[in-house]
Amino acid sequence: MWWKLLIGGILGLLVGHYVAPGYWLWVIIGLVLGYLVEAWTERQSRAGKAEN
Repeated sequence: MWWKLLIGGILGLLVGHYVAPGYWLWVIIGLVLGYLVEAWTERQSRAGKAEN
C-alpha cells in the first residue's frame, strides 16, 4: 500500500511543478488517488476470491 501512496505523491509533485495551483494540492490529490487505487485493487482481489 505504501508504494502506491508514494507513487501518487511523486506524481503529484511532478504535476504540481508544471500546473497551477502548486505542489501541495497535487501531492494531496496524488495521495488520495494512490489510496483509491489501493482500495479498488483490494476490493477486486476480494471479489476474485469470493468467486472461487
